[in-house]
Amino acid sequence: MKTLVTLCALGLLAGAATAGAAELPPGTVIDARSLDARLKDTFEGKTIASLLPDKLAWQVREKGLAITLKASKPWTVDARYQQWTDKNRAGAVRIADGKGLENWQAGVPFPVIDPADPQAGAKAVWNLLVGQPVGCYWSQPRYTFITFDGTSGVEREMLWRFSRINLVGRYCDPQGKLTLGDGTMRSKEILVALEPFDMRGTGMLSAQYMTGDVARSWAYVRSVRRVRTISGSSWMDPVGGGTDMVNDDVDTFNAHPSWYKGLKYLGKRWVLAPANTDVPMWRPDAGNRKDMYPALDLTKAPYWYPAVGYEPREVHVVETTPPPEHPYGRKVLYIDAQYPLPRYTEIYDRRGDFWKWGTWMSKNERDAERNPVVATYAGGMFDFKRNHGTLFLSTPNPVYNDPKITENELSVGVLEAIGGS
Repeated sequence: MKTLVTLCALGLLAGAATAGAAELPPGTVIDARSLDARLKDTFEGKTIASLLPDKLAWQVREKGLAITLKASKPWTVDARYQQWTDKNRAGAVRIADGKGLENWQAGVPFPVIDPADPQAGAKAVWNLLVGQPVGCYWSQPRYTFITFDGTSGVEREMLWRFSRINLVGRYCDPQGKLTLGDGTMRSKEILVALEPFDMRGTGMLSAQYMTGDVARSWAYVRSVRRVRTISGSSWMDPVGGGTDMVNDDVDTFNAHPSWYKGLKYLGKRWVLAPANTDVPMWRPDAGNRKDMYPALDLTKAPYWYPAVGYEPREVHVVETTPPPEHPYGRKVLYIDAQYPLPRYTEIYDRRGDFWKWGTWMSKNERDAERNPVVATYAGGMFDFKRNHGTLFLSTPNPVYNDPKITENELSVGVLEAIGGS
């Protein structure tokens, strides 16, 4: 009888705790005015408070971010990618000597992560580096960087080209080659400014390795119209044009795991995130800024938050500690748990003070052969110390897995040709 009374009392307390709470419908907007009143409410069965990392809630409360709730939608991926991922569930893949991967060929190398595993953080990061469901080749022939002064608005608009070819994990290779070369090189990337004129041609080609070898990088030097080899520390250098990003911020983590002092797994949780962005972000041929950036309210500070839907997503959270020469003191990664894609990055300076926040928006699209891919569609990095922000918005027609593309598409000669054009 005593047990029954105790259970009844607990039930009454639970009911009192949720009294007045509501299940919110899609389309509900959470902003500074409504945040406190909505924290105990639920969306898809989870409280709003539990879905907001502290620094995301702070942006709603203090910085003008408005979150529109959107029904969650699982991603569809290429069947070949899924088959390799399922095969890796057997646990044969392992991190070799803290550097490369053994027994991995394609798909997500570590689809199951044990929180008690001392390598859990490194495994989540490796998933992000080689296990994204985008395939062999990804190109943004034209995409835009926009920088903002948080007080006055748009500061600069730039056009860039970004392309990446994966040399390992090539489940979609037209000739069935899972690896190009000897397997030591992970990927090659090219990033080149197209506009404005004073930046045109400024760019970099980089090659990343599975083994932890220092990345090889080449830069086109506009003043002498030549390509030069640059130092191995360029992965920590700022992205040009006055953006708020360093090269290591690409996909929230663009280094080799062994270069970091620590990769601490903090666990899994649910967050609200723009994982299926389906609104137009950039119309490059529109005649004015309002029409060119339809998701932005350029009349309202800080100007850089797009009006997109946020849905519940489960994420792995990893606290990373860079080497002493890195500009950051600590970086927390939020990596999507359905398939590894970047969701958020939370950055602290060397004194431990909060500095930047990065948001990555993804989209489930089709590649050149009509197979499903999931890739970053847009994103932003916001520097709250200097009240400055950067958005990067995808070309309306990105290119994925074009079977005609070969490794030679990304070379020093191509960098020089683009830079000198």
